[in-house]
Amino acid sequence: MNHSEEADNPVPESVSNLVVHIIDTHLDHLQDITTKFEMELDSVELELDKGGFALKKQMLDDRRFPKMHLNLQRLLQVIAHGEQVFPRVKEKCSSKKWFSSEDINSLDELIGRLRRLKENVGFISNRVTAIQAGLDSWQAEQINKKLYYLSFLSIIFLPLSIITGVFGMNVGGVPWTEQKNPEVKDGFRNVMFVCVGVLVLVLLCFLFPALYSRIAAWRRTIALKRSWSLNRKSFLKRTLPVKERDSYVRL
Repeated sequence: MNHSEEADNPVPESVSNLVVHIIDTHLDHLQDITTKFEMELDSVELELDKGGFALKKQMLDDRRFPKMHLNLQRLLQVIAHGEQVFPRVKEKCSSKKWFSSEDINSLDELIGRLRRLKENVGFISNRVTAIQAGLDSWQAEQINKKLYYLSFLSIIFLPLSIITGVFGMNVGGVPWTEQKNPEVKDGFRNVMFVCVGVLVLVLLCFLFPALYSRIAAWRRTIALKRSWSLNRKSFLKRTLPVKERDSYVRL
């Protein structure tokens, strides 16, 4: 532990020294935890630089970085609580006669040390977040590769499934077969018509929003042009000079 010079006393000589010693010990404990987190993060970054697929997958499965981030947030909560409490302790103790000025200065140094520790923990938390984002990006890339291979296989087997589906229909009139019963010879053609109709209906369902938006935009354009034309005519009527001739008014 790194005790400050003002509070580095095995046995405090006064109550003020005891208060400073307790706060200093608390900060030393927080500093040790922060140092441990930092060393662990450095080792993990080194492993990630040297490791490969198996190591990254293992870290994602173990949820190592989310757990570390949660622990850092808990540590930040403790530090933030101390950042609120210790200035009040200093304010209360500074008004007491038995609290020495040297110990008040020690409290100031400890409060500053606590704030620097909070900044350090926030920096470590940002590092953990960045590493987790990198792993998430790597995982998304691996998923995209697998989907690409799956799509490639689908492209290969889709024509085969269509062919087997067409020639596996239990209807008459299938080409290159011996189904020549005149009563059911048009069954294949009728099934094809139904399939084409369903396909057209599905395409219309997908194209209807875009078609509707285009028609609505076209109607708005026509309405704007018509409104502009009417406004222009009314403007010309108001601005043209009026000539009086005899008892008639000519526009």
